[in-house]
Amino acid sequence: MTTFNELGVASHISTRLAENNILEPTEIQKVVIPDALQGLDVLAMAGTGSGKTLAFLIPVLQRAPRSAPNRPYALILVPTRELALQVRDVFLSLLSHPRRGLPRIGAIYGGSPIDRQIRDLQRGVEVVVATPGRLMDLMDRRAIDLSEVTSVVIDEADRMADMGFLPPVEEILSSLSENHQTMLFSATLDGDVRKIVNRYMSSPIHHEVKAETRSLDNMSHYFLVTHDNDKLEIVKQVTSTARKSIIFVRTRDNADRLADDLHGEGINVDALHGNMRQSARERVLHRFSKGATSILVATDVAARGIDVAGLDLVVHFELPDDHKAYIHRSGRTARAGTSGAVVTLLRRSQMRTVNGLQKDLGLPQQLFMGNPEEPTLTNIATLEEFKGEEVVFSDSRGPSRGRSGGSGGGYRPFRSNSSYGRQGEPSSNRDGGNRPYGQSEGGSRDSYPTRDRNSSRGESYGRREGGNRSNDGGGESSSYGNRGNYDGQRRSSRRGNY
Repeated sequence: MTTFNELGVASHISTRLAENNILEPTEIQKVVIPDALQGLDVLAMAGTGSGKTLAFLIPVLQRAPRSAPNRPYALILVPTRELALQVRDVFLSLLSHPRRGLPRIGAIYGGSPIDRQIRDLQRGVEVVVATPGRLMDLMDRRAIDLSEVTSVVIDEADRMADMGFLPPVEEILSSLSENHQTMLFSATLDGDVRKIVNRYMSSPIHHEVKAETRSLDNMSHYFLVTHDNDKLEIVKQVTSTARKSIIFVRTRDNADRLADDLHGEGINVDALHGNMRQSARERVLHRFSKGATSILVATDVAARGIDVAGLDLVVHFELPDDHKAYIHRSGRTARAGTSGAVVTLLRRSQMRTVNGLQKDLGLPQQLFMGNPEEPTLTNIATLEEFKGEEVVFSDSRGPSRGRSGGSGGGYRPFRSNSSYGRQGEPSSNRDGGNRPYGQSEGGSRDSYPTRDRNSSRGESYGRREGGNRSNDGGGESSSYGNRGNYDGQRRSSRRGNY
């Protein structure tokens, strides 16, 4: 077994790793750490769950000198604030005395008070982990001087490209001195990422680890063909036996709605999306990581940068945009060699799309009927036997039902009397028609207002801009929200503060 000491890692760092129960380096750590400790440029092809964060943090920590105020030694660029916070926390976990030890780290990201970040820089930090937009803002204010940066890391470069962040990344890299080390980590090496490599790296050492494929292999994948009306009940069943679950939807509005409905069923749940203040998002993630909530309903803003122990289950309540999004969403479970379950809910009309996704990712070409009354739905999160009825997809003849995987249960036709309407249908006089947003701390969801089924939802969910539902990254803004057929009194409950 290879040890961290054999890779050249200092004893005080390897001791801290052992205290955190990290005893053996992953494949990407084995190949990257020795080169990084020598100051070489490194191009690493590795995805989620590969251990790449420690692969660059250990060398950065070990080589960091004392820095002057506003002049960090190392810069780590990440695409999202969640990932910035995760990198900061992992870095602190490597220090013997995080609050008074050296080197010091500062996290710079949008959605958090910039004055506080400026004060941190003025006190002096050796390492800065930053999102490109906020870093550019601080550079414009001359609150940070990058002239002494000798080590720069670009993490999840492919995600940077997807989010349109590479132009500011290039501008940041152009402002650095020529004499610096560059480490770039990416799951893919597409055109825009390749440009960064060619322009800003010097004879990089190329390492590639197929971590994403291995991570997918550690997951059990279940694709359930169902109706929107049945999704809530299926989610309740599959999450009931999981320690922690993340449910992904496509829009902010849908995240709020689904979280509200699950909470109405007595489930400890929070929502996480881009319309929340950073302080609220941090509280939500803290509650989830500590087990105060068992389910997190999230948009794709949370698909990267969340690493929570005990996450047994990921549910794609709404289909991801593409196979990359499927990988990164699913990659929240089955991390660091553990196993996990992934459930994807789809309509009949989406079977062809899912069939293509399965082929692209090398997953089993298997679909099951999403029957809420199937008793073995609760077995999925615990990786026990699931006996759902298989659906056979045929390009020429369309979908048909196959043999049931077990006895009993059978097939139950889709319900039409649920509170969830079909996608694309107009809402059936729900809450009197249009659904305006109220104002709650600038759009954040720090608290949930009491709502009545038959009343207007003017103060619900936070801010609605321009009268239209906002979303995180586009997609189907009505795939979950068009729900009709309300009868009786809507539950009146307050979820309380985050």
